[in-house]
Amino acid sequence: MYELHDTIVAVSSPTSDQRVIVRITGPDTLDICRQMFSLQAKASSTLLSGYLIIDDELKINAQLYLFIAPHSYTGEDVAEIHIYTNSAVTETLLSNLFEKGLRMAEPGEFTARAYLNGKLDLAQAEAVNEIIVSSNKYQLAAAEKLLDGRLGEMTSKLRADLMDLLSLIEAGLDFSGDDIEFIARDEAVKRLIVIKEQLDHLLSGSIRYESVIDLPAVGIAGAPNAGKSSLLNKLLGKERSIVSNQHKTTRDVLTGVCTLPHYRCVLFDCAGLLTEAEDILDELAQQAAIEALKNSNVVIFCADISKNDWNEDIAIRKLIEPKILVPIATKCDLISNESLPERLSALNESFSTDFLLTSTKTGDGMELLRQTIDGKLTEKLGVPQTSGVVLTARHRKAVTEAIEQINESIIELHADNDEVVVMMLRAAYQAVSDIEQHGTAHIDEQILGQIFSRFCIGK
Repeated sequence: MYELHDTIVAVSSPTSDQRVIVRITGPDTLDICRQMFSLQAKASSTLLSGYLIIDDELKINAQLYLFIAPHSYTGEDVAEIHIYTNSAVTETLLSNLFEKGLRMAEPGEFTARAYLNGKLDLAQAEAVNEIIVSSNKYQLAAAEKLLDGRLGEMTSKLRADLMDLLSLIEAGLDFSGDDIEFIARDEAVKRLIVIKEQLDHLLSGSIRYESVIDLPAVGIAGAPNAGKSSLLNKLLGKERSIVSNQHKTTRDVLTGVCTLPHYRCVLFDCAGLLTEAEDILDELAQQAAIEALKNSNVVIFCADISKNDWNEDIAIRKLIEPKILVPIATKCDLISNESLPERLSALNESFSTDFLLTSTKTGDGMELLRQTIDGKLTEKLGVPQTSGVVLTARHRKAVTEAIEQINESIIELHADNDEVVVMMLRAAYQAVSDIEQHGTAHIDEQILGQIFSRFCIGK
């Protein structure tokens, strides 16, 4: 667990010959800065310039940004030291700081402190990580929506509405012997329906973060020696697969991460599919290939346009059931420009579909293929909404649970089972609180506080 009483340090930019940013946070931040800085000019109350004392013989120009608690990222005093230097000087600076009692920050500790000090809610803390690891602009957009705090605003209102209603119903139970009705049963049902509708809208109108987090799978299929391995290497930009004129060079599933204009995807090349398996290894490889292709988002089907007969390719095409197919004619560099249109027309007619001409040797059609795959993925996965709230799987589970508990409480309200209603609403409140990790250990105090703030009971 993080030790919040320590003063921590971390390098927030690469330690190379460029600008380096060293961040410090914790109770000793300001004292450390006073010891290590020789100030010459003050640009503002939080931006200082001067010399940073590396050791007795070395001082370098630096800028110091101060963010005083609680108005900082972590909620503690934070200092950012900006210097133009090399990795050796940076290492010496860190060593000096360690000698002064600072320790290196653990991964994510600055953000953890921001969360623990109430500067970020859990959804925003999760978003910081997602922004760091996002691999395409859609993932980044979704992470930014998590970070903007809109989810926190919505759940805060829902929690307040649930707490208000819960306090009224519990007050009615506590004073049931005095024949006091704090809220009419029909009114309670109406308010619960409104809360439920808001949760339903949150669920249905949200962006499913997992839909843009997991890398989509793109498979390469075709007959043996159809140019699949060469295509894999070309799309990946490296020699991932062995290329040979011999059949059955690829016996296993080869994979790599391919970067497209908008997406990164897992590209995989299966063993060449066969109309008849020659042995048990071929049969197992074929089954694995067919299953992998069936589960992939897009399948690139390769047909060698230089062949004189495509009967084997047609039979193999019938073996797979892709969700989205991108047919490509490979090895077009082996056909003369004069004959190419006629051969392409014959290939299209044989498969009753249009093939994209490609050559891994000359690069013809490769950029168009990348754009086509990217377009198919965008069409299938969809562009993240420009509006709406991002929900992770954890968020969706919590919202779904809250909806279920409210549905049950409405049923129990109609049955006059107020004790059960209270239990259900407490569970719903807990579920909504779990979205941003607002603890409910003191829910009884919250309910009593709500009651006493509304009614002058006990006067």
